[in-house]
Amino acid sequence: MRGPESTFLECLFAAFNQSGITYAVMRNYAHLPFSTGGSDLDILVSPADSLRVKKIILDAISKAHGISLGFYEKPGFLQIHSLGRVTLNSTQWWGLRLDIFQGLLFKGEPLVAEWTALPIKTHNGIQVLADGFSGVLGVLKELLHNNTVPSRYLESARRAAQVEWQQIETLLAPIGPSALNKFRSILLAGESTTPLRPACLNVRRAFFWHTFLWQPFQFFRHRMLYEWSKVRRYLKPCGIVVAILGVDGAGKSTVIEAILPTLNAATHNAVYVQHLRPGLLPPLARLKGDKTVAAGPVLDPHGQAPSNILGSLLRLSYLMLDYFFGYWVLTRPKIAKLPAIVLFDRYVYDMAIDPRRFRIRLPSTLINWFVKWMPKPDLVICLQGNAATVNARKKEVSIEETKRQTEALRIFASQESRAFLVSTDTTIEDTRDKILSTIFHFLQSKPIGWSNDKQ
Repeated sequence: MRGPESTFLECLFAAFNQSGITYAVMRNYAHLPFSTGGSDLDILVSPADSLRVKKIILDAISKAHGISLGFYEKPGFLQIHSLGRVTLNSTQWWGLRLDIFQGLLFKGEPLVAEWTALPIKTHNGIQVLADGFSGVLGVLKELLHNNTVPSRYLESARRAAQVEWQQIETLLAPIGPSALNKFRSILLAGESTTPLRPACLNVRRAFFWHTFLWQPFQFFRHRMLYEWSKVRRYLKPCGIVVAILGVDGAGKSTVIEAILPTLNAATHNAVYVQHLRPGLLPPLARLKGDKTVAAGPVLDPHGQAPSNILGSLLRLSYLMLDYFFGYWVLTRPKIAKLPAIVLFDRYVYDMAIDPRRFRIRLPSTLINWFVKWMPKPDLVICLQGNAATVNARKKEVSIEETKRQTEALRIFASQESRAFLVSTDTTIEDTRDKILSTIFHFLQSKPIGWSNDKQ
């Protein structure tokens, strides 16, 4: 059965085979090249071909009417999140995450001795890793990174450890004899290994100790490059922040639910939905002792009278602290760790558009001055609809207030270069396509590896 990503997969593997590059799909290849079966795509390539592979992938994404939502690199690894239309004018979308292993490394240290000796077979004209060794690598990867033994790879890995251990031992020689013996014991015992976490940590320690004794200067060099890659991603994040604004009744929650399946497919579920603010600081009401404060949308935004001048200033300062420090502590790490998408349902701009919602009564110039210094999203989607229709959906404020906020949002979008107006006067499917198209064209206009200064 052909999946929406089939055009991209066929372009990708045709280009791989024509280029003569040695590669191997590591797992979940049963449906290739017509579908990934809802999984991400893990491909092992030679380190010598890494630059060519990156170009081939980006060319295949483009040929399949797609773009790169984001990508990040660290020593020996490249991850790309891709999004596209099934056909040029289609309303059907495809999304896929690719994990490209350039050799096999853990924190910069090699796990495999001879690339050319890897057990590779052919499936539907595609080079794939033999099931036994694929299972072994799947367990080893989870063991080193997460101190767990994944059941989905365990059975094939155990069989390989029983009948193919000599070959595995030769291929994984760089991790050292002690780590290999400990690893084999875990494979044979499986999930019954007790206690599991200390056993996994022992494999990791033995591996690092071996690599340090074998080549100490190279060991420190690899670790420094690995740690620097994390710092570089934090300074230049690979993910994006998207804020969705709209008056009450514009359909923010509905459209977020509509675009989530496609974005989750593109990022392998690395989409984080956040309501209003980062949430580093607790709600003000909770600080006053009210433990019944509920998270999520406010159902009566103008139900309480605004605070006085001093109270309003304290409220505004408190919320701004949450936006500023919450971004750097909570939001930034999410988009720095991998090409994730953080979707905000409302954002700091709402304080300027509807200050009464936050019980703030201050001059608009002062509020705008505070907002100006807050970390900015990469993209702001402003939902715009007929005021009477929008107000009829949620009669939480008067029709006059809905009209005022609608006009304020339109003016904001005309003055903010990151903001785009999207009409919600049609079907939810049409609005979904407009928002996905806005994200698509916004990223399409950016150079590969772009970084936006969010200050």
